[in-house]
Amino acid sequence: MTGPAKDAAMRPLSGGCQCGAVRYTIHAPPQSLYHCHCQMCCKIHGAMFATFAVVPVAALVIEQGADQPTTFESSPGNLRKFCGRCGCQLFCPDASRSDVISFTPTTLDGGAHPGHAAGIERHIYVGSKLPWYDIDSRLPQHDTY
Repeated sequence: MTGPAKDAAMRPLSGGCQCGAVRYTIHAPPQSLYHCHCQMCCKIHGAMFATFAVVPVAALVIEQGADQPTTFESSPGNLRKFCGRCGCQLFCPDASRSDVISFTPTTLDGGAHPGHAAGIERHIYVGSKLPWYDIDSRLPQHDTY
């Protein structure tokens, strides 16, 4: 996911879950974007890694279905919010920082670029990636967050 950096006045981006019960809008570019290879993310997403974008809490507005997200605490303090109807993971509040929230940018409508600046995208927890998957990426790779 690379692309031009967006400024703070970016146009809002909309997204939602698979069934459409939850709809949200992002009003600021991500401060961080990462592809997590930890086993917890792989299992929850059923994928080789999970991608998250971090925005200020005030920049993420749930437009529809605010009562739909169900919360699962995958580890102490690690909350994952997903649609209670279709199971699509949407948000992860940061227990250590109440001013930001992560969202899954692949749930943006039409595959929209989330608007993050160049240079902030990275792979994390690569030491626990699936052994049969080779990361074919020029992005920075880290063993921790």
